[in-house]
Amino acid sequence: MSAERDLAVAELLGVLAYGQLRSFSAMSTAVRHAPDARSADRVATFARREHDAYEALRGRLGELTDLPEAAMDRQKALFDAFFDRAPLEDWFGASVFFAFGIPLARDFARTVVPLLDTRSAEVLMGTLDAREEAEAAALALLRTQLGDAAARRRARGLVADLLGRALTAFQQGAGETDALRVLFEGGGDAGDRVRELAMDLLARHRARLVELGLEDVEGLADPGDPTAGAPGA
Repeated sequence: MSAERDLAVAELLGVLAYGQLRSFSAMSTAVRHAPDARSADRVATFARREHDAYEALRGRLGELTDLPEAAMDRQKALFDAFFDRAPLEDWFGASVFFAFGIPLARDFARTVVPLLDTRSAEVLMGTLDAREEAEAAALALLRTQLGDAAARRRARGLVADLLGRALTAFQQGAGETDALRVLFEGGGDAGDRVRELAMDLLARHRARLVELGLEDVEGLADPGDPTAGAPGA
């Protein structure tokens, strides 16, 4: 890779590593809201795996740069704004966040894997493979809590807020760094590729809504342009 691409990969891994660290923190916080010891133990297990994934990303980041913490700090504020308002005040809110909020970041990670060098892609894919069980468990858990109209209404409200803040963070991040532009180089207009990436994230998100019966299949037909008006779009 060129020095410019090395720097862009390091910046992207820094973003992913810090997001992974905040994901671990969110799961750890939710342990206290678990309705029973079995549920608490399962969440704690998933939290430990999140920290393992963070360490893997942090380790690769340290191989790419002598300043891994600086790479993690560059967009720290965006992740803090998202995670600090996560609905972790009770078990239902935490269940919604694990089923929809955290997977948004994972969807982004899955999408950028092809942009990375072989070693970085292997590390990132390893962390994603380890999270599949947690994602399936989160959806199954939330499904058991959507038994009435009030619960479904609350879930839709929480999910809409999560999506709005996630897209805002994505738009701001895309406008504040040229890492994606560098990594998309040679694959067409960078702005178009960033918009395609955002549309893909939105499609995956809405597929989860449909799976849980929180949105009709017709809602997937025309998601619109989530990056309209975004910085750098």
